Amino acid sequence: MIENYKFKYRSRGKYFFVPNEKCERRGRRMIQFFSKRIDFPDYFFHYKKGGHVAALHAHLPNHLFFRIDIQNFYYSIARMRVTRALRDWRYPGAGTFAKWSCVVNPGPGPKFALPIGFVQSPLLASLVLMKSPVNDAIERAQAKGVCISVYLDDFIGSHDDLAVLTAAYEDIRGTCVAAGLIPNPAKLVPPSAAITAFNCDLTNGSALLMPARVNKYMASRDRTAMSDAGFAQYQALVASQNVP
Repeated sequence: MIENYKFKYRSRGKYFFVPNEKCERRGRRMIQFFSKRIDFPDYFFHYKKGGHVAALHAHLPNHLFFRIDIQNFYYSIARMRVTRALRDWRYPGAGTFAKWSCVVNPGPGPKFALPIGFVQSPLLASLVLMKSPVNDAIERAQAKGVCISVYLDDFIGSHDDLAVLTAAYEDIRGTCVAAGLIPNPAKLVPPSAAITAFNCDLTNGSALLMPARVNKYMASRDRTAMSDAGFAQYQALVASQNVP
């Protein structure tokens, strides 16, 4: 049996796995292989400059928004799906490297799944998502003019027409369920004039860090002059594209 991690631990209700040296080396080899061979969709903001802040800014021109967050995203992705994704991109030794990249699932879902903590997990989850029916549903929404951003397990959609956006929301949500990527019911937000994502409030022309997030930082005992400057810079970045 392959031993691919040193230990696991639980934090904030989630399991994290610390890869051993061999696993991390193989993971970085995968990342290097695909960095030269694949272009991710424009709506994969976890692979774009600006990350989640750029994902928020993409939606500022629109008036209505939805949010879909996948529950237990990595642990929903079975080892067989990882194997198929690697084979589709002709990765040598796909089956073996899928075994190196997965663990016995510590929770409900497939027996073997991607873990949180391995360097290759974001890449492999993205490859699986690109090959899933969810990708087709996103492209259907885009074809109707809906703006979609994906940041790993967090999907945001926006448009000015309620009927168009609702149809896209229902299509993507239903396709996620059918594909075994179950949305978190606590974080599902159907089309609305305002949503919260990445600890930010998003409305037409405005993205702002949530007051609760600001208050939590201000009350922290670990603040320093340097961290205060960094936090202020981040707040300014989030609001940098707002309409005056």
